[in-house]
Amino acid sequence: MPNMEKHLFNLKFAAKDLQRNAKKCDKDEKAEKAKVKKAIQKGNMEVARIHAENAIRQKNQSVNYLRMSARVDAVAARVQSALTMNQVTKSMSGVVKGMDATLKSMNLEKISGLMDKFEHQFETLDVQTAQMEDTMSSTTTLTTPQNQVDSLLHEMADEAGLDLNMELPQGQTGSVGTSVASAEQDELSSRLAKLRDQM
Repeated sequence: MPNMEKHLFNLKFAAKDLQRNAKKCDKDEKAEKAKVKKAIQKGNMEVARIHAENAIRQKNQSVNYLRMSARVDAVAARVQSALTMNQVTKSMSGVVKGMDATLKSMNLEKISGLMDKFEHQFETLDVQTAQMEDTMSSTTTLTTPQNQVDSLLHEMADEAGLDLNMELPQGQTGSVGTSVASAEQDELSSRLAKLRDQM
């Protein structure tokens, strides 16, 4: 099993690397938003639109990195579960041998102790299985529709205190798209934190 432990280490390392990339994308998104604001202030709407598209792309890339990190974490949890099951199997075979010897002597205290130990190991296995199933719960995908770009343009214009002279859909605000994305990121972050706590 030492090879599996090496794979487990590599998986955990890859998950952390993906999280670092997500943070870099968040930073790039903020930089692009600042460029959107500057371009709007200068009245250069074409450049503002390009930077808004870049900001949306960086935001979605960040979410994709987080999603992939969660998936890699899930695979790491499966590998961890396999390693644990291997240990449990070895322990159980030892318990069974002990039970054979104990049953021959018919010592009720020893039988009771071994059965308790046996049940405890099965409970550990149940916890590992529940953790793996929780980790593998599916996530929703995030697309990058044009209305997000328009919403971001409006949001940056509002922050800059300017009016956009463009024909954009009115009923949309940047906060709706942002709150949905941040809610998804919060959910992913909490799931990742739970995984780390359990490992």
